[in-house]
Amino acid sequence: MNIRYYVPVLFLLILFIIYPGASASKADVLCGNNKSGTVRIRPEECESNETEVDLNGIALSPAVKPPRWRWIGAGEGTYWYVPKGGLPAIEWDTSDPQSYSPVIDQTVWHIDHYANGYFSGTVVAQIGIHPPQCQYLIGSVTPSGAVYITFNSLTEPPVGSPALTNGIGRMVLRGNDWTFNMQMASGPASSQITHWAYMLEYTPDEKCWTDLPGVQQSLPDFLANCTAD
Repeated sequence: MNIRYYVPVLFLLILFIIYPGASASKADVLCGNNKSGTVRIRPEECESNETEVDLNGIALSPAVKPPRWRWIGAGEGTYWYVPKGGLPAIEWDTSDPQSYSPVIDQTVWHIDHYANGYFSGTVVAQIGIHPPQCQYLIGSVTPSGAVYITFNSLTEPPVGSPALTNGIGRMVLRGNDWTFNMQMASGPASSQITHWAYMLEYTPDEKCWTDLPGVQQSLPDFLANCTAD
């Protein structure tokens, strides 16, 4: 047996024993609370009201439970919209998919209910020159932030369009705020629309409340398209 082959392994093992915390001290950690998170250098830097999130594979500490997302349906609920940069979707004829074209897709959610990882609410969506469509969403969000939503049309959709549309996504931090990073595809057999975007939360004190991107309407006016009688 030639011991030279084992010298590098023994050397690394000795270094690991001498410096057991070297690699961990350089790894960023995400310290998050119910609505925001901050990247810090070491786990011990997390505040008392924060939970450490393992950034490897977006795995979460076992202490994180489904109620971490309950704020999305708390009180009167939360409102979500597509910012200007995320408005363009892609539309194409299935007989000639290479001839696709951009189309504006503004979708607004009002999530007003949450329970144990499930949430629901109303939706108003306007795609291109089509009139606004009224929908109801029912979705789920896992403790790690994976999202699955089904959108059920409450108004008659365009001829040939499916009554149900499914979207997948994930809760993603942008800055200190949580967003829904979503993907969907929908349409009749002859044509399809596919879209991905970051859905941002908005409140009455923000510009988008009075000037919703892509539709030239205020948020209340846009939602009024689907106000129940």
